Amino acid sequence: MRPIDEVVKRIRRGKVFLISSHINLEGDSLGSELALAYILKRLRKKFFIYNMSGLPRNYRFLPLLDFLKIKRIKEFDTAIILDCSESNRLGEVKKMLTSDKVIINIDHHPDNNYFGTVNWVEPTASAVGELIYKLYKKLKIPLNRDVALCLYTAIMTDTGGFRNENTTSSTHRIIAHLLKYGFKPSSVFENVYEGHSLSRMKLLGLGFDNLKMDKKRKIAWMTISQEMLKKAKADLDDIEGFVEIIRSLKGVKLAILFQELSDNKIKIGFRSREGIDAGKLASIFGGGGHFAASGCIVEGKLEKVEKMVIDRIKKEL
Repeated sequence: MRPIDEVVKRIRRGKVFLISSHINLEGDSLGSELALAYILKRLRKKFFIYNMSGLPRNYRFLPLLDFLKIKRIKEFDTAIILDCSESNRLGEVKKMLTSDKVIINIDHHPDNNYFGTVNWVEPTASAVGELIYKLYKKLKIPLNRDVALCLYTAIMTDTGGFRNENTTSSTHRIIAHLLKYGFKPSSVFENVYEGHSLSRMKLLGLGFDNLKMDKKRKIAWMTISQEMLKKAKADLDDIEGFVEIIRSLKGVKLAILFQELSDNKIKIGFRSREGIDAGKLASIFGGGGHFAASGCIVEGKLEKVEKMVIDRIKKEL
């Protein structure tokens, strides 16, 4: 039985569902969750969405956000986990996945460790949004404008605005169909990537002050500390997209962003192009992701983590 068929069977059989995704929600995880929730609503299933991260500011324009307000149900029989390569990335949600639960793992990360009861993993898909689109087709549930907008956002963001190497002809065929539902793609782009606050621009300026580059290896990197966040009166949402800005520098093949989450925890984002495997590099430090976009979290002081990672990356390249 194909994975999608097994997923459909488990969804039809289940009664109460938990929908969740990885810590630090972004466009693909959130858009896919909302679109999946609509499927369960159409099938008259009980469900709730439960994430360890709050709603990022730049995704508050999305429709179907009322699904996030559904109260947590203590007893559920099936968990559907989206866009998560391993259960450790779920945070406290992992504790809810007890042995009596059916776990449906829907993902597109090549390093997924198949932690589910059912595993539908397609590394060739640009985003989990593509898989949820296929689920609509399989279940013969009609799309509408709200669902199409959520799926478009999922796919647009996980392809870096259709710039990354994971963008395929299949991706564009799906996008062409979604656009028939009447939303404005320019509005989606503006909400996600533009309309920046003054605090974000100040923070970016502080980041550029410490931007470093190794021209020989074509690497550029930036650090964002808690002190910088305070100085700019910014928050973690304001950092969204910084690593893509670094990658846009002429001559850069690998961009790295070091983000201080706390005094001893550093989030690292990698973005690459022209044949550099960002996912492989992130895996060295316990993370993972895709060929052109990946990340990890490393414990330690910002300066020490920066030196350790850059030294190792230089050896790898």
